[in-house]
Amino acid sequence: MADRGLRPPGVSSLDTLRGVASKFCPPYRLGKVEPRALSLTLEDPDGRRPDLRLRHRHERRLFFRANYLVAESSVPGEGPSEDGELRFRFRGPPGRRGSRLRWRGNAAGGADWADRLREPLMRGLASVEGVESLEIHWNARRRLWQLRLKTLSGSMVGGFMILLPISVPMEPQEAEGIILMIDALARTRS
Repeated sequence: MADRGLRPPGVSSLDTLRGVASKFCPPYRLGKVEPRALSLTLEDPDGRRPDLRLRHRHERRLFFRANYLVAESSVPGEGPSEDGELRFRFRGPPGRRGSRLRWRGNAAGGADWADRLREPLMRGLASVEGVESLEIHWNARRRLWQLRLKTLSGSMVGGFMILLPISVPMEPQEAEGIILMIDALARTRS
């Protein structure tokens, strides 16, 4: 039986998540907090923007553990006549990583929507450090863009030699970049 005294103590990442949420306020305000799910919802008091859900998603690799920050928002708007996905592809080392956007799916006009959204989405994405993945799904029936960003900024990380997890800060311009992406999708309604 292993000695429980050598095991690192459990540390909740909810305080880190609350710190990340503060970077979005204003224009958002803190809404529902779900401590057990390590999740919280940000609401726009003016009702101009859709809610933004922030949560931590735990991943464990051989020498690395992380509670990655996941930012999710369902944004009403207009898009192609069929379901599809705006796909970001990341290449190169993290410090000089390039990305490109393309439409994935057979929807007529999907590539045109990718062209229309490319500049504002890429501008917002450029503000966010440590992006692991970005998915933007289009649901034609519901007329809804579903944004899901997973990033190292705002996460808690640990590893083989680190006893306690370390919070990775999120800068205000990173929160502004995420809001810029949400706003770009919302403007498709006009």
